[in-house]
Amino acid sequence: MEYRLTIDKITPQTKEWTSKVHLIKKPRPRKSKDGKTRFQIVVVQDENEDKVAAVLYGEDIEKDAHKLTPFSTYLISTAKVRIPLPYRVPTNRFEWVIDRFTVVEEVKDDNIQDPPLPPPTRLNTIHFAYLQEQQQNKEFGNHNFTHIIAVVVNCGSIKYDGANSNKCREIIIMDTGMNSFILMLWEDFDDVDGSILAAQVAKYPVIVAKRITRTTYGGLSLSTRYNSVILINPPYPQVGRLQNWVADNRPRLMRYSQQNSSRAALSLVMAPEDNDIVPIANI
Repeated sequence: MEYRLTIDKITPQTKEWTSKVHLIKKPRPRKSKDGKTRFQIVVVQDENEDKVAAVLYGEDIEKDAHKLTPFSTYLISTAKVRIPLPYRVPTNRFEWVIDRFTVVEEVKDDNIQDPPLPPPTRLNTIHFAYLQEQQQNKEFGNHNFTHIIAVVVNCGSIKYDGANSNKCREIIIMDTGMNSFILMLWEDFDDVDGSILAAQVAKYPVIVAKRITRTTYGGLSLSTRYNSVILINPPYPQVGRLQNWVADNRPRLMRYSQQNSSRAALSLVMAPEDNDIVPIANI
């Protein structure tokens, strides 16, 4: 017999279970330090917004790639349940392993009898004003799910930087306090997320950046790392409120974007009104 359970009720001893979950985080696949094991860790949450990490290995990553899409609802049945590996930051006291024996079934939007879960609501963010107080290279997206939410106001072109000339892209992000920072997108974040943001930057997309780091090279900035996640216009209520702010401040954002397109922009304030400009001779 199959039982529908919430995440907190599922342990390694639980048999023949099914859980209805919402996929909220899907970092890119990566390899173990010895290069022998390819794996991917996704995070799902249930109707109570309790979370658990689910791990896929090798061929199972591609097998379920078309199924496991962010902010979709799934019925996951009889995944392997285990204690998290010691070198990982745990999301829950247990983690799931999705393999060829696991059943993953998407809950469609038109399913009236068993509809998808509502969009997530819990999102702890760090205000830009507090970034200066964080430790250098401190990771923000930790097991407490602390994230950065911001508006993308400018998106640079692809370039090569660093000691190894790695591919990267600078984007300028802003909060409602008109605080601005550079966020460096490295390697595949540049290719995938950077390309999408470059195409949408005129609409001022809102991003939630998870597991990013703070750096002070060339001035205070933020940077992606190997297991970062960039969500573009995700369905959080906080994102909706920020999108409303964008609509109310679009003229000022447009002036900012037109005048500032590089790292030097961060030393400037928002573009002034014409009647605020004073000739140098009058100063």
